[in-house]
Amino acid sequence: MSDWTWEYEPDADHVVGGLAPRIRADVDALAQRLADAAAVRYSGEPSDHESGVSGIRDHAEGRLIVWYMEHRRLAVLLVLRVQHWPDPDQD
Repeated sequence: MSDWTWEYEPDADHVVGGLAPRIRADVDALAQRLADAAAVRYSGEPSDHESGVSGIRDHAEGRLIVWYMEHRRLAVLLVLRVQHWPDPDQD
């Protein structure tokens, strides 16, 4: 477990509202893995000249794409947008 956390920006209703609970759980798990990865990438304190905020990144896994930003000074990953493609073989 890392010291990094994650949250939806601006909030869960705007980012994952309308998705099935199973898909939202997948997004939550993916966001935590991304936050854990950021903790490894940014070990140690940021220098004074760093802004602490990275640009928008994306990560695809299975039928999900997540767009996010990392805020190093606050040690938080901000999930900005999620796209999920339904499986055509499932209802």
